[in-house]
Amino acid sequence: MKKLGILFAVLLVVFVMATFGTAEDKVWFDMKNCDFCAGMSEDMMNHMTHEQHRLTNGVMVLATIPDEYKEEFAKAMVAMEQLGMDMETGKVDPATVKMCGHCEYYGDLMQAGAKMEHVSSGIAEIDLITSDDPEVMKMIMTYADNNDKAMAEMEAMMKEEMK
Repeated sequence: MKKLGILFAVLLVVFVMATFGTAEDKVWFDMKNCDFCAGMSEDMMNHMTHEQHRLTNGVMVLATIPDEYKEEFAKAMVAMEQLGMDMETGKVDPATVKMCGHCEYYGDLMQAGAKMEHVSSGIAEIDLITSDDPEVMKMIMTYADNNDKAMAEMEAMMKEEMK
């Protein structure tokens, strides 16, 4: 149960990057076509901040949510957690759930045994994804690479739009 809460926290934290980047022929972040991401509004995403930092054995993801979006953020998190619980209990067939590359890969990390920790502070949502297993560490770094690529693509598109 705790892992599911962490999963959804990380999903929400990272979605500030919206719908850019691909991994394994899937859009990496896709708020419009992913059942987990669907509760995240573009307006909220545009007001959140996101950072990612590599650690020796994993990655740390931080996000800040302005006060005026915290209620929306909490509702989206509850909806994501409910979907995950429904999948886990068999109420929803996982094969019918549409997931973006990020959500699918995050689930793969969980199944591979990555350690997931979440800290919700007054100033940020902080997630640590770590492992002592070299193969899982490689997966975590691939996850981080895909996040970095998606962020760079989004920033480039935003700069182009501002011209």
